[in-house]
Amino acid sequence: MINKTNRLIFVSLILLLTGCTGSKNIQDLTYVVSIGLDYNEENQEYTAYLQGLNFANVAKQEGSKPSEPVPAFIGSASGKTLNLAVSHLYKASRPSLFFGHTKTLVVSKNVLKYKFKEVLEDVGRNRSLRPNLQIFTTDESMEEIFKVNGLFHYPPVYTVLLTEETMESLQDDIGATSLMHFLREYYEPMGTAFIPNISIDKKSWQTDQPYPVLYLNGYSLFQQSQFKGDLPSKPSIIVDWLLTKNNQMDYPLYQDDELISTFKLMTKEPKIKYKKEKGDFPTFSLEVSVKAELIEKLKEAPYKEVKSALEKSLENEIEKVYNMGLDKQVDLLNAGEKWYRYHPLKFKKLEENPSFYLTDHSLEEVIVKVDITHFNAYRYDHKSLE
Repeated sequence: MINKTNRLIFVSLILLLTGCTGSKNIQDLTYVVSIGLDYNEENQEYTAYLQGLNFANVAKQEGSKPSEPVPAFIGSASGKTLNLAVSHLYKASRPSLFFGHTKTLVVSKNVLKYKFKEVLEDVGRNRSLRPNLQIFTTDESMEEIFKVNGLFHYPPVYTVLLTEETMESLQDDIGATSLMHFLREYYEPMGTAFIPNISIDKKSWQTDQPYPVLYLNGYSLFQQSQFKGDLPSKPSIIVDWLLTKNNQMDYPLYQDDELISTFKLMTKEPKIKYKKEKGDFPTFSLEVSVKAELIEKLKEAPYKEVKSALEKSLENEIEKVYNMGLDKQVDLLNAGEKWYRYHPLKFKKLEENPSFYLTDHSLEEVIVKVDITHFNAYRYDHKSLE
């Protein structure tokens, strides 16, 4: 016979096993994984785009993939504010929208030009969105971006838009940026903040027809919380290689316009040495230590000559990137970020007369030191290595 105490314990266990009251099944929700934002200056209206996935898009499939790809759904609506635009989509969405797993925010170039600060404030106030959102910019159609699947018809969670950056080294690529990391740089008084640009590549892959894939093709640049334009893919990769610890770069070495070898390059964060005796603006030299792996040897040349040529070539590339920044009035090497902390009085004086703080003479010298650590069975004269 069950006494009252045992009966109470039994009833409590039954209640626990019934689950949370009011919770919904996983398949009864529309998971909003990406949000796209655009702005029409003429109509003064925002357009919000939601990339919605259902359980079938994200669940792990046992055995083989479904024979038919499960499409992603893209919702869009306009309004005078972002909240009004999104609220229109709530009315037209069953299964209901769920923002708890939103991973990505994509903003158009019009948003960057006209309403970026307002958008950042609205996103920051929204408790449904996490600060570790990945953020991208694009000048392509938001609907087309959200329609792209992964290779082999895998769902969009396998594209660069939604895959999280891992600890593995990047290879000739630009790393994704979280909203939290970007905002930390965006509000710095000196230094540059970067957002990767996302685009559609319709040429690299094909089945019986071209198969579009997403890729990162450069950076959108911000200096002192102002949008300063875009940086193309090649210099963006060099910037990312310099400023990111886990990036690798394949580098072709030319001599007299002839390709003589290719290398895989890794580097640590460059050392910036400021010149104390100079004026009220940052003046500095840059030291870059590079570990190189010889991938291909296309022409015979002495080791010391190859090493010297590689160092000189990298010094020239870094100077080119610096000068691209000068043209746009952005600090691509982030030389000012530490300078203003070490020189508070000079920085205060600079604030009183705001102007861009770098000139043609600010970067006095770039020194690259290369250590070739692996030769992949290519042979060099041992005497030339000494």
